[in-house]
Amino acid sequence: MRRTSARLLRGLALKGSLVTLAAACALGAPGGAGPARAQPTGDLPEQLRVIADVRFRGTKHLGKRQLQEARLKTHDPSRLPWRERPTLRLDYLRADTASITALYRHYGYLDATAHWLIESTSDPEAARVVFVVDEGARSKIAEVKLEGVKVFQPREILRSLQAKSKRPFDPAFLAIDTVKISALYQERGHRPRTVASYTRRAPDSLAVVVTYAIDEGPRFTVGRIDYESSGKLKESLARRELLLKPGEVFRRSYLERSVQRLYDTGLYSQVQVSSAIDTSQAKLDMLLRVAARRPRWVDLGIGSGSVDLLRFTGSWGNRNLNHNALLGSLTGELTMDQQRTSLEDQSKVVRVRYGHGSANLVEPWLFGLRLQGNTGVFYEGGTDDRDTSFLQRRDSRGVEAGLSREFSNIFRGSVSAHSALVHQSYEPLDTLSAATIDSLSNFLTRYYDNGLALSLFRDTRDDRITPNRGSLQAIVAELAGGPLKGASSFRKLAFVSNWYTPRANGWTIASRFSSGIMQPTGNPSNTFQPGTEDSVVARVPRERRFFIGGVNSLRGFNENSILQDGGLAMLLLNVEARIPLKGPFGAEAYVDVGNVWSRPEFIQLSDFIPPWEAAHSDPGDIRYTAGVGARLLLPFGPLRMDVTWSRHPEFQGTKIHGRLYPFNVQFAIGPSF
Repeated sequence: MRRTSARLLRGLALKGSLVTLAAACALGAPGGAGPARAQPTGDLPEQLRVIADVRFRGTKHLGKRQLQEARLKTHDPSRLPWRERPTLRLDYLRADTASITALYRHYGYLDATAHWLIESTSDPEAARVVFVVDEGARSKIAEVKLEGVKVFQPREILRSLQAKSKRPFDPAFLAIDTVKISALYQERGHRPRTVASYTRRAPDSLAVVVTYAIDEGPRFTVGRIDYESSGKLKESLARRELLLKPGEVFRRSYLERSVQRLYDTGLYSQVQVSSAIDTSQAKLDMLLRVAARRPRWVDLGIGSGSVDLLRFTGSWGNRNLNHNALLGSLTGELTMDQQRTSLEDQSKVVRVRYGHGSANLVEPWLFGLRLQGNTGVFYEGGTDDRDTSFLQRRDSRGVEAGLSREFSNIFRGSVSAHSALVHQSYEPLDTLSAATIDSLSNFLTRYYDNGLALSLFRDTRDDRITPNRGSLQAIVAELAGGPLKGASSFRKLAFVSNWYTPRANGWTIASRFSSGIMQPTGNPSNTFQPGTEDSVVARVPRERRFFIGGVNSLRGFNENSILQDGGLAMLLLNVEARIPLKGPFGAEAYVDVGNVWSRPEFIQLSDFIPPWEAAHSDPGDIRYTAGVGARLLLPFGPLRMDVTWSRHPEFQGTKIHGRLYPFNVQFAIGPSF
């Protein structure tokens, strides 16, 4: 009885405290005033230590997703029973009401106010927090005025501003647009001073007039460019990368590209450019400070994934061999996996699948022009058992050379050539038909592979490893044999387009479209792989054909397993949602569609079947896979685990305790595209 009475008294004391606090809120906030006038003073009652839940009232136009942008410190307790409930704090309540008001101003509700209420719950030590919002009406921009503009046409500036007529007004537009105006003028040599302001019309206070008063100032030219370095690199190596020259009109984009070009040389660890304004002569004097990197480097790497059991990589190089930025490097790669070794033995052993080694020289300024030239020698060899009938052994050694040129900050092109002597052999791993046995004596065991490739790239991605915005397009045309001689003779064209679109909820929608066609030329009797079903496909070396499948292609299928013999035509489409979760952790959901055909003329409209007919598809029909995955963002790219489903008859699935499930699990490092 005494315990019951004590609990009742504590409950009455709590309710009295709540009533007192609610009354203080009401007295301190007459008429729904702003946060600064609505907050009570003093400490919260001692009994109110934790939060039972958090609710909102009056939020008609902003939902839960928008309110999350306020990043409130007062939040609901965790659903995990072992987590402590959040503490009820007065300073958090004050900060959160201010954040809610600021958020509403961001969406155009300039008259919005917010205050809090605290309500009792069945738990005497916990209270419910209610944020009460009076949204008011939404303000919109009625007019945007520009004053003092002479260098530009007004429409040139207006189209780049955040503040636009009939758009909900956000006070942050003023600061953002001031920066945008400054950037536009700096492209034409001016250093403007901009005063941004807004007024609310009367009697319609919801109509906002935004004014930008611009003092353009004089047009500046580049004056003296001084140089400071902490290393022993030649000054000329840095100056030749500068796009800005003394006497020319200053352009901000040229300065930014010059800094990026200096970093791209690999010679500098830090680049800083400071400027001093000479108003009497309208000149900008600049000081270039650089810190040199160590010229030599060594890189070693080891990894494992769904493609290879083990992968070793290594490189050594010197960025400044002749003190004129000539780069020399030695690189190597070795992969190991489980393979069969003979027809008699069905077991698999760990052996080298692929090895590659090369020595390269790169001259960034060939013939005194910003034309990068490279040349090198290479050796590669390995074994391949993806064709279940044969174990292919192949090695090649040769030379390669190329030229590349950056035409702008987003567009570049390259021309490359190679010449290699190739040896190959095929060892049967299965019982062969008589026709296949005859083909073993007809394929080329030694041949020359000479080729020339032209590549064009357009790249607007914001990051090359984990892009969230922009696109990448590449087109590659390749010619082998023909006038270049050699048994390997074909024409090949491939196209890739990647797009990255950020969403308001933080997601990134990534998509890729790839396609390619090729046509063999030269001697029709040349055969590069025994047992190839299509004689036209057999006229192209296996490693030059189109294949898809794997962690970065048509996920769920084995690496380069479509088709078994490869093909001369390919289509691939990937669509992926990349979802950030917390910190470096994220998730992804994706759909992959594609196939490889033996010849371009074999592609028929009937091959593009709908997904619900995938279970009854033929080898020539388009293939569908879908899946989800987990991502851990690392400095060198995301670590991925993908789980993929497909109803295609050739999809192998995963065996668990002897039962086959229609999904595959794959691991990879780096984005899928």
